[in-house]
Amino acid sequence: MNFAKYVIKKGNHAKVIILTKKSKNGWDHLENEMQIHYFPFTTYTLGIVWFIPYLLFSDTKNIDFTFTSQTLINGIIGLSKRLGLLRNTKIILRESNSIFELLIGMKLKIYSLFYSLGYTQSSLVICQTEYMKNQLILSLPKLSKKLNLTVIQNPVDFGDIKSKSKENIGRLKDKRYLVAAGRLVPAKGFDILIDAFHNISGQFHDLELIILGAGKDKENLEQKRNLLGMENIITFPGYVTNVYPYFKEADACVLSSRIEGFPNVLLQMMSQNTKAVATLSAGDIENIPGIFTCKPGNPEELSAAIKNCLLSNTDVNRSVFDDYLKGRTQEMFYSKIMEQIKS
Repeated sequence: MNFAKYVIKKGNHAKVIILTKKSKNGWDHLENEMQIHYFPFTTYTLGIVWFIPYLLFSDTKNIDFTFTSQTLINGIIGLSKRLGLLRNTKIILRESNSIFELLIGMKLKIYSLFYSLGYTQSSLVICQTEYMKNQLILSLPKLSKKLNLTVIQNPVDFGDIKSKSKENIGRLKDKRYLVAAGRLVPAKGFDILIDAFHNISGQFHDLELIILGAGKDKENLEQKRNLLGMENIITFPGYVTNVYPYFKEADACVLSSRIEGFPNVLLQMMSQNTKAVATLSAGDIENIPGIFTCKPGNPEELSAAIKNCLLSNTDVNRSVFDDYLKGRTQEMFYSKIMEQIKS
């Protein structure tokens, strides 16, 4: 979304294809600025199957660039170019996660197949961190030699942050709470966060936990919360279009993931709050100044990091975080992509 908005800002046209039917209103505010097309499916896997037939009946000759960021979708758009459906198009692929650590067995084999189907048709493959790039090279050495691989850090949309952070959610003013955000899936480690919060709740009696997001794991997480008797202090508001007021008013923001590509949500948290806790679930997190870190997958270590964060004076982090974030502008992200394609 950030990339599409910046393309429009540069005076270009953008068309966004979403491989499922519309289920949320996350793109509504952009419908007057760009063409947004939804496929009529409940799952994106059906959308991937339909993508090539869709292109067969579409005018693709004026598409200069495509930008995708999920392995299966990356593979199918590369295959589309191989079949001649995007003959004049430069394919920009972005790695969204550490696939070779995240997946095993048949699922990993399927993802590896999609790497071989389409990645060689790309003009550029963007990795979010050096760790992710090295992992791809080690896992697919022959394929990686044929790719234009580069590392470009995730950008931050400062204009979006500035406007959205002004929203006032009154009910948050009267609370002391921790906040986390993301899809409710096992990779995000919210079950670990619930255990960690349970460990410290006796010491911080008036503290609550708010977990923003939607996903298939919601029922399991609610059951876990209920078994611990924490129905009144752990809440799941669901999908939230504006996370910034939640981050801004929190006593601390927490990233509890087991594994990440690189978590944009952590950057969003840092833009609003001086107290940030993160598991070392992605490369480069250990290099971020001022945040409190711990190993992923360990409730005891996470609870200790949260406790340390809550009890520390982090006022100096406002300038530290701002200095770190200002090197991640949309303009720099766009410029680096164009430079790498030309090179």
